[in-house]
Amino acid sequence: MAPSDDTRARLEAQAAQILGRARTDAAEIARLAEAEADDIRAEARRYAAERRLEADLAADEARREIASAHEHAQNLRREAERTGDAIVAKAKERARAEADELLHEAQRRLADILDETREAEARMAATRTMLDAEVEALRRVSTMQSAFAEVAEDVPVPAPQRTVDLTSQPFEEMVEEAVRAAVRRSVHPVGVRAGRYLVRPTGQKPGPRS
Repeated sequence: MAPSDDTRARLEAQAAQILGRARTDAAEIARLAEAEADDIRAEARRYAAERRLEADLAADEARREIASAHEHAQNLRREAERTGDAIVAKAKERARAEADELLHEAQRRLADILDETREAEARMAATRTMLDAEVEALRRVSTMQSAFAEVAEDVPVPAPQRTVDLTSQPFEEMVEEAVRAAVRRSVHPVGVRAGRYLVRPTGQKPGPRS
C-alpha cells in the first residue's frame, strides 16, 4: 500500500473518531439541554402554579374584602337608618310636646280671656244696674224737688217776702236721706250722696264717684 493511502486511512479514522466524539458530545449536550429544558419547564409550571395559587388566594382575599366591605356598608346603612329613625322620632316627640305646650298655653289664654270676658260682663251688668239705680234716684230726686216746689208754691209767704235757699246744707241732707231711702226700697241697698251719687251693689267693692 502506498503512503498516501495509509495517511488517508489514518485521517479518516481520526475523522471518524472525532465525528463519533462530536456525535456523543452532541447527544450528551442534547440530553443535558433536554433535561435542563424539562427542569425549566417544571420550574415554570411550578412558578405558574404558585402564581395561580397566589392569584386564587388574592382573588379569595379580594372577595372576602368585598364581602366584608359590603357587610360593613350594610351595617353603616342600617345604623344610619336607625339613627335617622331615632332623630325623626325625637323630632316628632319634641314637636308634639311643643304643640301640646302651645295648645295648653292657648287653652290657658282662652280660659283667661273667657274669665276676663265674664268679669267684664259682670262689671258691665253691675255698672248698668248702678246706672239704672242712679237714673231712678235722679228721677226720684227730680220728683221730690218738684213736690217740694209745689208745696212751696202752695204755702203763703208773709210779707215781707223772704227768699228760701233750697240749696242750703239742711235741704241737701234731706234730699240725700230721701234718695237713700227711695233707692233702698226700689233696688238692692245702694249708697247715695247728694248732688253726686255713688252706687254700691251687694258683693261689689265701692266704685269711684261718677
